[in-house]
Amino acid sequence: MATLSIDKKGKVFYGWWIVLIMSILSTYGSGVFYYGFSTFVKPVVRDLAWSMTVVSGAFSIYRLEAGIAAPIVGYLLDRIGPQKLVFAGGLVMGGGFIYLSYVNTVLPFYAAIIFISFGWSACAGAAVGNPLVGKWFVKKRGSAIGIYAAARGLAGLLVPLVAYLIVQYGWRSALLILGSLTWLIVLPLSFFLKHSPERHGLLPDGESSGPDPYDTRRTVKAEKTAEDVDFSLGKALATSAFWILTICLFTHQMTQAAVFVHLIPYLIDMGTDPASAASVVTLVALVSMVGRYGAGWLSDRFNKKWLLIILFIMQPIGIFSLIRMRIFMDLIPFVLLYSIAYGGTVVVKTTIIGDYYGRKNFGTIFGANQGLSTFGGIVGPLLAGLAYDITGSYHLAFTSFAVMMAFTALLISFLKRPILVK
Repeated sequence: MATLSIDKKGKVFYGWWIVLIMSILSTYGSGVFYYGFSTFVKPVVRDLAWSMTVVSGAFSIYRLEAGIAAPIVGYLLDRIGPQKLVFAGGLVMGGGFIYLSYVNTVLPFYAAIIFISFGWSACAGAAVGNPLVGKWFVKKRGSAIGIYAAARGLAGLLVPLVAYLIVQYGWRSALLILGSLTWLIVLPLSFFLKHSPERHGLLPDGESSGPDPYDTRRTVKAEKTAEDVDFSLGKALATSAFWILTICLFTHQMTQAAVFVHLIPYLIDMGTDPASAASVVTLVALVSMVGRYGAGWLSDRFNKKWLLIILFIMQPIGIFSLIRMRIFMDLIPFVLLYSIAYGGTVVVKTTIIGDYYGRKNFGTIFGANQGLSTFGGIVGPLLAGLAYDITGSYHLAFTSFAVMMAFTALLISFLKRPILVK
């Protein structure tokens, strides 16, 4: 278990407060948008008489924006810090929800999704949360990011709430409520965020910042912890490890996005009632917490590359079990295998990037990787929606994604730690 770092004055290391704040922001943002978007699909299709491809395309547009925004958000995090970035993101995200509640045609619908997406990326997305937490830790990075990511798994608990708002008030009124909540939650919390430990007279992991006459070994350890590799973005792009990770995570995000956008519609088509279908998304998010924290803890102790290989093998097995579903209880293998593997991948990819390329440009490099791999999330939902419109089933799409995920396990075996040439 990760232990909180407490100084001689009894104060908790501020990095853990960063973990807590970003966990709250990400839990809310993921719950009402990333996971919660699926609850809007059927109501929008029904009320506006659009095809599943059109509505799925909105999520692909969101992933396109997220792919473009990730490098920008990562760069801004390194340059202007989290306070201004998160505050602005909260303003835009809340405004996007309110704007979306008034749309009646496709283009404004897509525009509203872009606004929400950009705001979410800047205030609660992976491009700000993962590198910000990673900047505050080195030795405990895996555990810290694991806790942050595990807490984000609680976002699944918000999906039934979003579904309840839609049932009780309609999808338009639900969006108005979400816009107001976004401003009330995100804006005040943004003021408590800080950029990095060094800017506040601290060292990563809460290590001692000066000599301790009673524990000289602790001082030496702190100084050693502060030493870090320091890749620029250009040098990171020149390494094979960056591109292997990007390709594998492209496939991962393509599969992940398709599953979460189309899981509820798929389950409804298989005879599951909407409330039970929404509960499955909640279970996936909650069970993923085991993978998130577990993979973070393991990544501080074991080889991260082999952890990724195992996680990439588990995901297609989980998807194949989803395809074979006949009754509701058949979902148990999918929920257990896919959720743990999906959650673990989210954490391990971040810790590998931090370990390989350092903290100084963590946001910029992570953002570049996230931005490029996120384009997989554009393709996934759109292909799944198109396959459904053509075949009337998700079987072909889910099978293809499972096969591609199996190949990523082989590709990641070629991953090697890059060497910084000065």
